Amino acid sequence: MTTGKAPERFRRDFPDSHLVTTLNFLVLLLPLGLLLAASRLVRPLRSRLVGTRLLSVRVPLLARLRMHTLPALVNSLLAVILTGEEIAPWWSIPAVLAVMAALMAVPTSYVLTTDGIRLGRAEFRRWTEFAGVARSRGGARLLGAAGARSYRIWLSGSRGDDEFLHLLRRLIKAAYKGAPAEAPAPGPTGLGNGHATAAEPH
Repeated sequence: MTTGKAPERFRRDFPDSHLVTTLNFLVLLLPLGLLLAASRLVRPLRSRLVGTRLLSVRVPLLARLRMHTLPALVNSLLAVILTGEEIAPWWSIPAVLAVMAALMAVPTSYVLTTDGIRLGRAEFRRWTEFAGVARSRGGARLLGAAGARSYRIWLSGSRGDDEFLHLLRRLIKAAYKGAPAEAPAPGPTGLGNGHATAAEPH
């Protein structure tokens, strides 16, 4: 992705023996940043569902925008800096914008099973990894238990959010009691303008 001739600033600040290595590292920052953004939705090696599918809850557009806003800003700023320093080609900026727009536009859902939850094709997390549910900026968090990582839930800020969080609390509580988890009756359960559907067996 380099433009060929190294910028004069880098020729002054770095010895020739380190120049190529430094430029290669900087150029790699953009694809790495985009891969990190995409990893919120896709992690093939850790996405296998465990348990019986209960429900698939569509994430509405507003929640997806909240999910990807920070990665979009960081990657866009990085593209502007690298392009301005002539480290990355001019088309890096529109390429980053196109990738981030595609991630925001891709329909995705939270898949709930008797054993846990998964966003899109990302990492599957078990209910027993969580101690509860708490509201946070832009949505909520499933609070990690016994050293486990918390899990971000992206919400749109509408009335359907409360019902969805109540369902998550029920499933976490049932997992700790060893009680069988049950899918909710058909109704308005969902994230904002998203919708919920009974999932097909996996």
